[in-house]
Amino acid sequence: MDSDKTVDPEAVVLVREPYSLFTRNERRCITAMAAYAASFSTLSSFIYFPALPQLADTLSVSVDAINLTVTTYMAVATVAPTLMGDVADVLGRRPTYFISLSLYVVTNIATALAKSYVSLLILRLFQGLFISGNSVSQCTT
Repeated sequence: MDSDKTVDPEAVVLVREPYSLFTRNERRCITAMAAYAASFSTLSSFIYFPALPQLADTLSVSVDAINLTVTTYMAVATVAPTLMGDVADVLGRRPTYFISLSLYVVTNIATALAKSYVSLLILRLFQGLFISGNSVSQCTT
């Protein structure tokens, strides 16, 4: 006589599937790392300013020429998200994020080791390009 039993609607407990496979602490750690990486764009542009006169002396160029590296970085970082957005659409956000962040770190090391003005200018251009992949990949649709 099992078919005679009725189920009380209030007694039914809905089991929700987890929204994420990550634990709460893992999600917090991922969020903290992404927020930390998002601050790199701002740091790359402003931490550079106090060193402008020393860079000009070291590379034997004018301060105005060194200011062009700042302008180059800002111009590329302004336009590059449109390019990196397309890359993120094709490759996915995660690969774009990891590749662009890795290339950004390599570019930072190369920038620190730059011995000529031309190499500094080109490396600052790539810094702006690669950090744009970082910010585009963090956006959700």
